[in-house]
Amino acid sequence: MKVEVFVRKEEVATGHTIIGRPMSDGVTTHYCTTQSSIKTEKILTEESKKVLDEATKRAKELNATVVVYNLSTVKGRLTALMKGVKSPTWRIAQ
Repeated sequence: MKVEVFVRKEEVATGHTIIGRPMSDGVTTHYCTTQSSIKTEKILTEESKKVLDEATKRAKELNATVVVYNLSTVKGRLTALMKGVKSPTWRIAQ
């Protein structure tokens, strides 16, 4: 027996970073040789956190394994579509 969990992750900004390093000719530093970038991280939505907690508790009660699908990926969306799932949720599967 397994508990299938469908979660969604969202990308959030975690900071700022500079890619590359400035070039210098000994007189002038050329910052145009660098690139500014925003660091991001994918985290579970609040709704997904609750769903995952509920599913984990239920799986322990049933001595079942937990299988997690990420609705934010193509594979996760296709799996959810085939199983009729549209939002973060969990279900017991055989």
